[in-house]
Amino acid sequence: MPLNTAARAAQQGHRWRAMGLTALALIGTGVVMCARADDRPFLRTTHAMASEDEDGWEVSSTWVGNRQGHALSVQLERDLTSSQRLELEWGNASRVDAPEPEQGLRLRSLWISPRDRGFGLATKLGIEPGSGEAGQRKQALAVASVPFMDDRLWIHANTGWQWQRRTDEVPARASVSTLAMHYGWTPQRWLYAEGTRTSDGRDRLFHAGVRQWLMHNKLALDTGWGRQSGAERRGDFLAVNLSWFDLND
Repeated sequence: MPLNTAARAAQQGHRWRAMGLTALALIGTGVVMCARADDRPFLRTTHAMASEDEDGWEVSSTWVGNRQGHALSVQLERDLTSSQRLELEWGNASRVDAPEPEQGLRLRSLWISPRDRGFGLATKLGIEPGSGEAGQRKQALAVASVPFMDDRLWIHANTGWQWQRRTDEVPARASVSTLAMHYGWTPQRWLYAEGTRTSDGRDRLFHAGVRQWLMHNKLALDTGWGRQSGAERRGDFLAVNLSWFDLND
């Protein structure tokens, strides 16, 4: 059903309000944009799929461990509108050389919905504070999602730029690219995989696993294995995530 004039105006107001909140966060915190964490079950990849609800919630708790230690992160996502999603994430690592905890504030804007065109296009910005020698970092992404096999298979591609500030150094810019897929094997089980790299070689990652719906479209358990081969971290890791959806219901 087409939106009426009042609904269009309200949706536009929500969009400008969300963009304003993100701009205030960027200015007020003095930190920078990064997209280390993204739409579950992925660790690096963002999708451009339409939200089921204009007022939905999602809470995810993610554990990532390797031989050196582990990191635990909690992610809260809020659908401001059907095209605007705000994400807040915080976490902690057991050791300096353990997997990096995921934290920051991000805004995903869906500009073309798969429901309207058969494919999705979005942008994603986020903010994340620096820690230790790794200072401020920022990133801006363009996101595309395309369905196949009657929407059972989705391919997601991300590309953009990342800026990393080191101690007493000029921010270094690197390109970022990711390619991911998820496949609905059964109504209760998904298969997923993703690969990502930065042009400076700091972050290279492959990650694959299974999503099990414990309650369909409400509660999901993700278990995956991955390998990092970048300059910042190397070696195999395990990732376990539990996500709750639509907590407003």
